[in-house]
Amino acid sequence: MSRPLLLEKAIAALLGEPGHTALSLRQSVFDRVRLSTGQVPEAWVALVEKIAERPWSVNDEDFTQLFAAGFSEDQIYELLLAAATGAGMRRVDAGLRAMEEAG
Repeated sequence: MSRPLLLEKAIAALLGEPGHTALSLRQSVFDRVRLSTGQVPEAWVALVEKIAERPWSVNDEDFTQLFAAGFSEDQIYELLLAAATGAGMRRVDAGLRAMEEAG
């Protein structure tokens, strides 16, 4: 079962449009959360893991550390969106697989 076209368009916009971060970095963050692949900067490892496994635990300190590491608000927003979208798509893909298996 394929993903809905609107989801594909949203992912393409997130990972294909120019932004404040490199496209390859956004793709890596997305892939790290969605597929457990992709390399992310050391400053992002803890937050990406939180978003992937326990998003409710994200707090202000996570963002304070990213600002201290030199990331701008726009960069943090883009990479946070890439991570959250990767997590969401991991769940969508799992749901679509379950629907296919159920037949």
